[in-house]
Amino acid sequence: MSGTPFFLVKVIVSALIIAGVSELAKKLPSLGGLIAAMPLTTLLALIWLYADTGDYQLAVDFTRSVLFAIIPTTIFFISALFLFKRGVPFVLVLLLSFVVFALAAVVHQVLIPNEIPR
Repeated sequence: MSGTPFFLVKVIVSALIIAGVSELAKKLPSLGGLIAAMPLTTLLALIWLYADTGDYQLAVDFTRSVLFAIIPTTIFFISALFLFKRGVPFVLVLLLSFVVFALAAVVHQVLIPNEIPR
């Protein structure tokens, strides 16, 4: 399954989930956070990847990479919470946390090869 119509379906479904979580978080931040922390992005990406390629091993490799990417993601949230608790302005919290994430992501990419031999 590939091509423009399938791409549009992927964009619409993904956007609806993100918008839905954002709206839910306005009323129920705890539940919104729980749903946002679920591997929804990974689940969708895995479905779209397998639907596009039919490559089982690629899905395995992708899943392994996501597992190890939890570390830079966790570092992002730890940084953000640290900065929020110190009263750093919102935009600066996001910017600095993303910089820390980007540095951790570079380390991730160096340590985890992009092409896993088959």
